Amino acid sequence: MKMVHSDSPKKVNLVAEFVRGMRVEDALLQLQVTVKRAAKTIYQVIHSARANAAHNHGLDPDRLLVAEAFVGKGLFKKRISYHGKGKCGIKVRPECRLTVVVREITPEEEAKIAKLRVHNFRKLNKREKRLVPHQLIETTSIWDRKGKANADLALAS
Repeated sequence: MKMVHSDSPKKVNLVAEFVRGMRVEDALLQLQVTVKRAAKTIYQVIHSARANAAHNHGLDPDRLLVAEAFVGKGLFKKRISYHGKGKCGIKVRPECRLTVVVREITPEEEAKIAKLRVHNFRKLNKREKRLVPHQLIETTSIWDRKGKANADLALAS
């Protein structure tokens, strides 16, 4: 599926690179919570590509994968930018061409994805627990040996 988007190719490529290789369902969920402006356009393109694959080619929409997502340069619109003292310049408004290719997942790839999902829920060892970002934001430091006892006393008073 192709689309022309009036945004910088560099900015759109950040989001396209993010969803490349994901399952279509996961990509659509991720794009709904992404704050980038280009995420809305890429969401529309992937949604349309999924509908085209199901309707035109008879593929199963639940087993689709974003095989390719790439961005190319489009036209550069030139507009006048007015400056002081009667001078003016040229403002360049870039456009880009977004292309998304979806394909069906093979059973081997589906098994590999399922294995990765199970691997992500494994129990962390002591060293890995220290590196988890949400635990680094806690008020007590990891070097304080009596951290939990001091935290309980601080909460009680």
